[in-house]
Amino acid sequence: MSNTVYHSKHGGMWIDAEDWRERLADRHLSQEDKDRLERFVRDGYIILEQAASPEAVDAFQAEIARSFRFGNPDVLFQSHGSQETLPLTEAVDRLGSRVVDAYVPLRQALDLFSSPELVRFLRLIFDEDPLLFQGLNFDQGSQQGLHQDTAYVVLNRPMELAACWIALEDVQAGSGELMYSPGSHRLPDWDFGPDRKHWDRSVDGDATHDEWSQFLRSKAEASEHGIQTFLARKGDILVWHADLAHGGSPVTRPELTRQSLVGHFCPLSGRPRYFDYGPIRHTVRRWGSIAYSSGHYDLALRDAPEPVALPEGASSSPHIMADPEAASSTNLL
Repeated sequence: MSNTVYHSKHGGMWIDAEDWRERLADRHLSQEDKDRLERFVRDGYIILEQAASPEAVDAFQAEIARSFRFGNPDVLFQSHGSQETLPLTEAVDRLGSRVVDAYVPLRQALDLFSSPELVRFLRLIFDEDPLLFQGLNFDQGSQQGLHQDTAYVVLNRPMELAACWIALEDVQAGSGELMYSPGSHRLPDWDFGPDRKHWDRSVDGDATHDEWSQFLRSKAEASEHGIQTFLARKGDILVWHADLAHGGSPVTRPELTRQSLVGHFCPLSGRPRYFDYGPIRHTVRRWGSIAYSSGHYDLALRDAPEPVALPEGASSSPHIMADPEAASSTNLL
């Protein structure tokens, strides 16, 4: 049994261990990698400037715009103010809508999530290949209050989670900029139930959720760096820690867009909760240097890919398939 001591009682990545500095010193990394890791440990996020190529951003933007203009039934979206997920069967006003797991129907999204600097950093913190398992494409700022992803994004190892936010355009003030509280990933654990990091409305109720939200807000406002906003440039990628308090600023200029692509990642050996919902949710595909799965799409039925062998010691991992459309899909595990 491991004697490693982590900041959270729920464990974490190696960078969350008490001896992370010693572990970092033992690794043969460039000074740039070490500096990024130290900033991530200190602040709970890093900004990879211009890490997504303009060509990749433009390709995705063109495809998503085409889907909303003419309809694309393979794309699943939620209209403004709704949690109902529907196929985009006809032309829809994109403003205020969001697309779920765009990386399944649109390969251009996978290209963005495979940006080399992003993948390199995720491998550094996970010590294994990253699994992309939940994505959202926003046209406007979410205006969601400060929150920690561990309350909503449920994994078997809740602290082994990182997310990224990719700017698809230059962000302007008043558009609902991404906001975050540096260092908030080191707040004490907030458990909604015994040894449970995630919120369950049916068990915990809204009052407990409100209490947690107020706790995050008060801690952020009283912290050394307060609450900061991100006026990103097109192609910037912000990567944040599982417990970083973040959200969407109020939209004060509703005529503005704030187009972005969000992805949640865990180590390839991790298990998102939706894997428990049935066998069709177990399928994991490769796209070059990353793996991906979806709680909304049945990947086992898409393109009839051939199954490939799991690496040694991964018998309990989900079913991994090669993606025949990926340029480097032969580079499996």
